Amino acid sequence: MKILVCIKQVVDPEKVEYNAQTKTIKRNAQYLMNNPADLSALEFALRIKDVYKDVHITTLSMGPAECESKIKELIEVGCDSCVLLSDKRLAGSDAYSTAYALAKAIEKLGNFDLILCGESSLDGETSIVPPQIAEYLNIPHIAFASNIKVLNIERIEVERKLKNLLFRFEVKLPALISVKKDSAFLRLPKLSFMIKALSYTPQIISVDDFENFDFDRVGAEGSKTSVDSFVEQSFEDVKCEIYDGIEDAQIECIADLVTRFL
Repeated sequence: MKILVCIKQVVDPEKVEYNAQTKTIKRNAQYLMNNPADLSALEFALRIKDVYKDVHITTLSMGPAECESKIKELIEVGCDSCVLLSDKRLAGSDAYSTAYALAKAIEKLGNFDLILCGESSLDGETSIVPPQIAEYLNIPHIAFASNIKVLNIERIEVERKLKNLLFRFEVKLPALISVKKDSAFLRLPKLSFMIKALSYTPQIISVDDFENFDFDRVGAEGSKTSVDSFVEQSFEDVKCEIYDGIEDAQIECIADLVTRFL
Protein backbone atom coordinates (compact mmCIF):
# COMPACT_ATOMS: atom_id res chain seq x y z
CA MET A 1 0.00 0.00 0.00
CA LYS A 2 1.25 3.48 -0.91
CA ILE A 3 0.25 6.28 1.46
CA LEU A 4 0.81 9.98 0.88
CA VAL A 5 0.59 12.46 3.75
CA CYS A 6 0.37 16.18 2.99
CA ILE A 7 2.28 18.14 5.64
CA LYS A 8 2.58 21.90 5.75
CA GLN A 9 5.37 23.81 7.46
CA VAL A 10 3.78 26.73 9.31
CA VAL A 11 5.11 29.54 11.47
CA ASP A 12 4.84 29.07 15.24
CA PRO A 13 1.68 31.06 16.20
CA GLU A 14 3.57 32.73 19.02
CA LYS A 15 6.22 33.98 16.58
CA VAL A 16 4.01 35.19 13.73
CA GLU A 17 5.04 38.40 11.95
CA TYR A 18 3.29 40.00 8.97
CA ASN A 19 4.66 41.68 5.88
CA ALA A 20 2.71 44.92 5.53
CA GLN A 21 3.59 45.27 1.84
CA THR A 22 2.68 41.76 0.64
CA LYS A 23 0.06 41.20 3.39
CA THR A 24 1.43 37.74 4.02
CA ILE A 25 3.01 35.94 6.97
CA LYS A 26 6.79 36.14 7.16
CA ARG A 27 8.09 32.58 6.89
CA ASN A 28 11.11 32.91 9.15
CA ALA A 29 12.96 29.59 8.94
CA GLN A 30 13.85 29.48 12.63
CA TYR A 31 10.17 29.68 13.64
CA LEU A 32 8.84 27.02 11.26
CA MET A 33 7.08 23.93 12.61
CA ASN A 34 5.18 21.02 11.09
CA ASN A 35 1.45 21.64 11.20
CA PRO A 36 -0.05 19.75 14.20
CA ALA A 37 -3.15 18.44 12.42
CA ASP A 38 -0.96 17.06 9.61
CA LEU A 39 1.16 15.25 12.19
CA SER A 40 -2.00 13.56 13.48
CA ALA A 41 -2.60 12.34 9.93
CA LEU A 42 0.98 11.10 9.74
CA GLU A 43 0.56 9.09 12.95
CA PHE A 44 -2.41 7.26 11.41
CA ALA A 45 -0.23 6.41 8.41
CA LEU A 46 2.50 5.11 10.70
CA ARG A 47 0.00 2.99 12.64
CA ILE A 48 -1.11 1.37 9.40
CA LYS A 49 2.53 0.67 8.57
CA ASP A 50 2.97 -0.94 12.00
CA VAL A 51 0.39 -3.55 10.99
CA TYR A 52 1.11 -3.87 7.28
CA LYS A 53 4.85 -3.98 6.66
CA ASP A 54 4.60 -3.47 2.89
CA VAL A 55 3.26 0.08 3.40
CA HIS A 56 5.34 2.90 1.92
CA ILE A 57 4.78 6.40 3.36
CA THR A 58 5.61 9.52 1.36
CA THR A 59 5.09 13.05 2.63
CA LEU A 60 4.39 16.04 0.40
CA SER A 61 5.03 19.62 1.45
CA MET A 62 4.76 22.90 -0.42
CA GLY A 63 6.92 25.85 0.55
CA PRO A 64 10.34 27.51 0.30
CA ALA A 65 13.66 25.69 0.63
CA GLU A 66 13.79 26.68 4.31
CA CYS A 67 11.20 23.98 5.02
CA GLU A 68 13.75 21.25 4.40
CA SER A 69 15.01 21.09 7.99
CA LYS A 70 11.51 20.47 9.34
CA ILE A 71 10.79 17.91 6.64
CA LYS A 72 13.78 15.87 7.84
CA GLU A 73 11.99 15.47 11.18
CA LEU A 74 9.40 13.34 9.36
CA ILE A 75 12.08 10.81 8.45
CA GLU A 76 12.98 10.57 12.15
CA VAL A 77 9.60 9.05 13.01
CA GLY A 78 9.52 6.50 10.18
CA CYS A 79 8.52 8.09 6.86
CA ASP A 80 10.10 6.39 3.84
CA SER A 81 10.45 9.44 1.60
CA CYS A 82 9.67 13.15 1.58
CA VAL A 83 8.93 15.51 -1.29
CA LEU A 84 9.05 19.32 -1.24
CA LEU A 85 7.20 21.29 -3.90
CA SER A 86 9.19 24.52 -3.96
CA ASP A 87 8.70 27.22 -6.58
CA LYS A 88 8.67 31.00 -6.21
CA ARG A 89 5.79 31.18 -8.67
CA LEU A 90 3.58 29.54 -6.02
CA ALA A 91 4.20 32.31 -3.47
CA GLY A 92 1.01 33.98 -2.29
CA SER A 93 -1.24 31.07 -3.31
CA ASP A 94 -4.54 30.82 -1.44
CA ALA A 95 -6.34 27.58 -0.57
CA TYR A 96 -7.73 27.22 -4.11
CA SER A 97 -4.32 27.63 -5.74
CA THR A 98 -2.55 25.49 -3.14
CA ALA A 99 -4.97 22.59 -3.68
CA TYR A 100 -4.45 22.79 -7.45
CA ALA A 101 -0.65 22.76 -7.12
CA LEU A 102 -0.68 19.87 -4.63
CA ALA A 103 -3.03 17.86 -6.82
CA LYS A 104 -0.71 18.29 -9.80
CA ALA A 105 2.22 17.22 -7.61
CA ILE A 106 0.35 14.09 -6.50
CA GLU A 107 -0.41 13.22 -10.11
CA LYS A 108 3.30 13.61 -10.90
CA LEU A 109 4.44 11.43 -8.00
CA GLY A 110 2.24 8.50 -9.03
CA ASN A 111 -0.77 6.56 -7.87
CA PHE A 112 -1.40 6.42 -4.12
CA ASP A 113 -3.87 4.13 -2.39
CA LEU A 114 -4.52 6.53 0.46
CA ILE A 115 -3.92 10.27 0.86
CA LEU A 116 -4.05 11.78 4.35
CA CYS A 117 -4.21 15.46 5.36
CA GLY A 118 -4.77 17.39 8.55
CA GLU A 119 -8.18 19.03 8.88
CA SER A 120 -6.63 22.52 8.61
CA SER A 121 -3.40 24.48 9.01
CA LEU A 122 -2.64 26.84 11.88
CA ASP A 123 -2.00 29.74 9.51
CA GLY A 124 -5.16 29.32 7.45
CA GLU A 125 -7.83 27.30 9.28
CA THR A 126 -9.91 27.00 6.09
CA SER A 127 -10.27 23.18 6.05
CA ILE A 128 -10.99 23.35 2.32
CA VAL A 129 -7.67 22.29 0.81
CA PRO A 130 -8.15 18.51 1.38
CA PRO A 131 -11.59 18.26 -0.28
CA GLN A 132 -10.41 20.41 -3.18
CA ILE A 133 -7.44 18.10 -3.76
CA ALA A 134 -9.83 15.14 -3.77
CA GLU A 135 -12.06 16.87 -6.31
CA TYR A 136 -9.10 17.59 -8.60
CA LEU A 137 -8.03 13.94 -8.35
CA ASN A 138 -11.63 12.69 -8.69
CA ILE A 139 -11.43 10.40 -5.66
CA PRO A 140 -13.68 9.95 -2.56
CA HIS A 141 -13.09 12.19 0.43
CA ILE A 142 -14.12 12.15 4.09
CA ALA A 143 -13.42 15.09 6.39
CA PHE A 144 -12.63 15.36 10.12
CA ALA A 145 -11.78 11.70 10.67
CA SER A 146 -11.03 10.59 14.23
CA ASN A 147 -9.81 7.08 13.36
CA ILE A 148 -8.82 5.03 10.31
CA LYS A 149 -8.73 1.25 9.98
CA VAL A 150 -7.64 -0.78 6.96
CA LEU A 151 -10.16 -3.49 6.14
CA ASN A 152 -8.34 -4.96 3.15
CA ILE A 153 -6.23 -3.87 0.19
CA GLU A 154 -9.24 -2.17 -1.38
CA ARG A 155 -11.20 -0.66 1.52
CA ILE A 156 -10.77 1.28 4.75
CA GLU A 157 -13.08 2.13 7.63
CA VAL A 158 -13.17 5.76 8.76
CA GLU A 159 -14.66 7.02 12.02
CA ARG A 160 -15.88 10.56 12.58
CA LYS A 161 -17.20 11.91 15.88
CA LEU A 162 -19.80 14.65 16.04
CA LYS A 163 -20.77 15.62 19.58
CA ASN A 164 -22.37 12.46 21.02
CA LEU A 165 -22.57 10.65 17.66
CA LEU A 166 -20.05 8.29 16.08
CA PHE A 167 -20.18 7.77 12.32
CA ARG A 168 -18.45 4.87 10.55
CA PHE A 169 -17.80 4.98 6.82
CA GLU A 170 -16.50 2.24 4.59
CA VAL A 171 -14.51 3.79 1.76
CA LYS A 172 -13.16 2.24 -1.40
CA LEU A 173 -9.55 3.12 -2.23
CA PRO A 174 -8.02 5.27 -3.56
CA ALA A 175 -9.41 7.95 -1.25
CA LEU A 176 -8.42 11.11 0.59
CA ILE A 177 -9.11 11.51 4.30
CA SER A 178 -8.64 14.68 6.36
CA VAL A 179 -7.91 14.04 10.03
CA LYS A 180 -9.03 15.99 13.08
CA LYS A 181 -6.31 17.69 15.04
CA ASP A 182 -5.36 15.85 18.26
CA SER A 183 -7.15 12.68 17.12
CA ALA A 184 -3.71 11.05 17.28
CA PHE A 185 -0.40 12.23 18.69
CA LEU A 186 2.77 11.69 16.70
CA ARG A 187 5.17 9.16 18.17
CA LEU A 188 8.67 10.02 19.32
CA PRO A 189 11.62 9.71 16.91
CA LYS A 190 13.49 6.40 16.72
CA LEU A 191 17.30 6.35 16.91
CA SER A 192 17.79 4.41 13.67
CA PHE A 193 15.48 6.79 11.82
CA MET A 194 17.26 9.80 13.35
CA ILE A 195 20.55 8.50 11.98
CA LYS A 196 18.95 8.10 8.56
CA ALA A 197 17.61 11.66 8.70
CA LEU A 198 21.10 13.11 9.22
CA SER A 199 22.07 12.34 5.63
CA TYR A 200 18.61 12.43 4.08
CA THR A 201 17.75 15.04 1.44
CA PRO A 202 14.08 15.49 0.44
CA GLN A 203 13.17 15.27 -3.21
CA ILE A 204 12.66 18.80 -4.56
CA ILE A 205 10.20 19.37 -7.39
CA SER A 206 8.85 22.47 -9.11
CA VAL A 207 5.89 23.29 -11.32
CA ASP A 208 8.16 22.82 -14.34
CA ASP A 209 7.98 19.08 -13.61
CA PHE A 210 4.21 18.99 -14.19
CA GLU A 211 2.36 18.36 -17.43
CA ASN A 212 -0.37 20.76 -18.60
CA PHE A 213 0.15 23.08 -15.64
CA ASP A 214 -1.96 26.24 -15.66
CA PHE A 215 0.24 29.01 -14.26
CA ASP A 216 -2.74 31.38 -14.19
CA ARG A 217 -4.24 29.34 -11.33
CA VAL A 218 -1.43 29.76 -8.81
CA GLY A 219 0.38 32.51 -6.97
CA ALA A 220 -1.14 35.73 -5.71
CA GLU A 221 -2.53 36.64 -9.12
CA GLY A 222 -4.09 33.22 -9.67
CA SER A 223 -5.71 33.08 -6.24
CA LYS A 224 -9.43 33.64 -5.81
CA THR A 225 -9.05 35.25 -2.38
CA SER A 226 -6.69 37.86 -0.96
CA VAL A 227 -6.04 39.70 2.29
CA ASP A 228 -7.32 43.29 2.14
CA SER A 229 -5.89 44.32 5.49
CA PHE A 230 -4.80 43.01 8.84
CA VAL A 231 -4.62 44.48 12.32
CA GLU A 232 -2.29 43.28 15.04
CA GLN A 233 -4.31 43.10 18.23
CA SER A 234 -2.74 44.55 21.34
CA PHE A 235 -3.60 43.23 24.78
CA GLU A 236 -1.87 46.00 26.70
CA ASP A 237 -5.16 47.73 27.50
CA VAL A 238 -6.85 44.62 28.86
CA LYS A 239 -7.97 45.15 32.44
CA CYS A 240 -8.93 42.69 35.14
CA GLU A 241 -11.79 43.59 37.44
CA ILE A 242 -12.60 41.58 40.55
CA TYR A 243 -16.15 41.62 41.95
CA ASP A 244 -16.70 40.52 45.52
CA GLY A 245 -20.24 39.92 46.70
CA ILE A 246 -23.58 39.08 45.10
CA GLU A 247 -25.38 42.38 45.00
CA ASP A 248 -27.79 42.90 42.09
CA ALA A 249 -25.76 45.78 40.67
CA GLN A 250 -22.63 43.65 40.54
CA ILE A 251 -24.45 40.75 38.89
CA GLU A 252 -25.82 43.08 36.21
CA CYS A 253 -22.34 44.46 35.60
CA ILE A 254 -20.83 40.99 35.21
CA ALA A 255 -23.65 39.91 32.88
CA ASP A 256 -23.08 43.01 30.74
CA LEU A 257 -19.35 42.26 30.45
CA VAL A 258 -19.97 38.63 29.49
CA THR A 259 -22.56 39.42 26.80
CA ARG A 260 -20.14 41.78 25.07
CA PHE A 261 -17.95 38.85 24.10
CA LEU A 262 -20.66 36.40 23.04
